[in-house]
Amino acid sequence: MSKAHRASVTRDQHPEETLRQGVRAHDQGDRGEARRLYERVLTAIPRHPVALQMLASVEYLEGNVTHADVYRDKAIESFGEAVAANPGVLPPLTGYVNLLLAAGRVHEAEHQASALRLGLNPFRHDATEFNRRRRAAYEAGHPPVLINTIPKSASESIWNRLADSLDMAQCQVSIGLFPNCMAVPLRVAELGAGGIASKEHLAPTAFNVKTLAESGVERLVVHLRDPRQVALSWAHFVRDHIATMPTGPLWRDTCPPLPVLHGSFEALMDWAVDSYIPLVVDFIQGWQQIAEDDSSGLSVLFTTFEDFKADPDTYMQRVLSFYGADAGADAANVASEDGHLRQGRTDEWREVLTQAQQERARRVIGDAILDRFGWPR
Repeated sequence: MSKAHRASVTRDQHPEETLRQGVRAHDQGDRGEARRLYERVLTAIPRHPVALQMLASVEYLEGNVTHADVYRDKAIESFGEAVAANPGVLPPLTGYVNLLLAAGRVHEAEHQASALRLGLNPFRHDATEFNRRRRAAYEAGHPPVLINTIPKSASESIWNRLADSLDMAQCQVSIGLFPNCMAVPLRVAELGAGGIASKEHLAPTAFNVKTLAESGVERLVVHLRDPRQVALSWAHFVRDHIATMPTGPLWRDTCPPLPVLHGSFEALMDWAVDSYIPLVVDFIQGWQQIAEDDSSGLSVLFTTFEDFKADPDTYMQRVLSFYGADAGADAANVASEDGHLRQGRTDEWREVLTQAQQERARRVIGDAILDRFGWPR
């Protein structure tokens, strides 16, 4: 189809279909065509929040941060207007909360949380098997299981193994992404009712702690990995995956613009050391403070990828004991899907990070954290 014919077709179609075409083009990496289609939507509906949001993504990725700010802020305003006009309607509300979280406006997102009437989305299994597992786990008396993790720590493999060993249902109970992952009260209440194992990246916020405690979630595992290896894994992941997703660049804390993504890998690691590792450290320190706070209502077990890799059986038995779960002598050896578990090393960062990057990373992490979790200085 020629550009002229394509433009003619676009003019004659409904804006929502134009938006869908723009997202498809965006997903396929054709940002120029995506931009044209999003702008076409705004010609018809100047305050369309999704079109504004997607233009913010395009502009940021291409390094036009000022333009991206304008589109993002307009999108937030427009989502807010849609929510005010349609209280409780999920499409604008979920978009509004997600974008607030992506923009770091966490308290505003928390204010909307009680209105998020989001149901559970079964993970790995259909609804029938999800319900069977949930009933079985509830009847077995298993408490709610929550594995709260740092990204890129093989946590999905661990979650799968744990759920299989206890025959528990799996789903997630949050909205947003690291570092601003927020508990959804209605979903967490379902978790607290029992029968479910969940894996999250919940931020160490007072809101999240309160939501968990009030829902009967009394224990959680905080699963970590050496921040230097996390940063290296994330650098590969953000370049090869997150940045290619239409909404990925909305999460600016964890996604650099194209000049960084398409520059040298050393430059990308400069970004990861200086911008991503501090987020990891904040996550670790925040959950350490919560674990030490007797008034939090939560009992916290810290685990690491390094311990899991060294001895998976002992790791699993430790987690099972923490939850008081009796899954049988062979529970830790249950075969599960390991699609997210690489044969990755624990010290690849030593070969990739420059000496200067290693020194900066150590200063940011601090010897107290390195020593606490057995990570080398």
